[in-house]
Amino acid sequence: MRIDPAIEALRENAALQHRAQAELERIKADWLIEPRTAAMLRALERYDRGARLADCPPLAALVAETDVARSHIDALTGAMIEGLRENPLGHVPFRHRYGDGLAVLQLAQSGRATLSLMLYAPPESEAPPASVCFTDGERHEICLAGAAEARRVSAKEGQRNRAELTCKTIRIAAGTRLSFAGLRETKLVDRVEGRLVLLRLARQAAAPRPSVEYRLSDGALLHRAAGACDESRRELMLALLGAMQREDAVPAIARLVRTGSDSLRWQALRECLALDSAAGFRELSQLARDAADPLHGPACALRTELLAGYPQLAAAEGEHRPCRA
Repeated sequence: MRIDPAIEALRENAALQHRAQAELERIKADWLIEPRTAAMLRALERYDRGARLADCPPLAALVAETDVARSHIDALTGAMIEGLRENPLGHVPFRHRYGDGLAVLQLAQSGRATLSLMLYAPPESEAPPASVCFTDGERHEICLAGAAEARRVSAKEGQRNRAELTCKTIRIAAGTRLSFAGLRETKLVDRVEGRLVLLRLARQAAAPRPSVEYRLSDGALLHRAAGACDESRRELMLALLGAMQREDAVPAIARLVRTGSDSLRWQALRECLALDSAAGFRELSQLARDAADPLHGPACALRTELLAGYPQLAAAEGEHRPCRA
């Protein structure tokens, strides 16, 4: 196996790597304490607390005026690129990700508000998008460089598990501004001319509804996910408890069936049924009896289905011992 001399040097002397990383961290710190960056961060905190964008001038200017945005971002990227040129094995000290033609660099965050730099490139896959995703929040974007053909997609609830999708073709170029509000608006980038660089300001809803993904061809619902990170963590914990067969956790899981979002409650019910059928069926029956509960319909359907396959569950409603039916 061949090991590059630069990497070999870092292996032999860890201080070199520490110095390289310290230099990139210094560049970030210098940018953060610049007066205009500090003003932007204070505005981001107000925006996170619910202030209107118009009441946060440093932020509003970033996503409204191309020259303001470019000068602010160039101050960081210019210094960071020079730092990487001198320390090519350093790690950019910002949260970032890349996948199939989209790179995201998160510049700042305050609670549910984030400011990110986004770069679109021609994806490795040439197949056109087959689906579109919607998240609950508001987003404001300004194009700093490049151009692309895109679609503005709006979703209107139709029949159950289906949406009516409306697409409008748009062209994005330097200076283009876009805003999306709520869970029913987003964009799809179809064709990038070289590279497309956007600055995005986003704020998640205070109580975000689940994110959804629809098939473009017919609006069919393909996927639904928790809108809040905390809820996603709870769903993962529920799945883990179920996989570990932690029957001792059934009382705590049953309590989650009664509180929280509909998706979290339904997940808790599923895990409760799997761990203790009697306890889970009692929770299911309570949901089915409450006509005002949003889960009343699905609960009634599932209860009927379970009773048809396992009639012995009818007796479990009055029992309080574990049942592994």
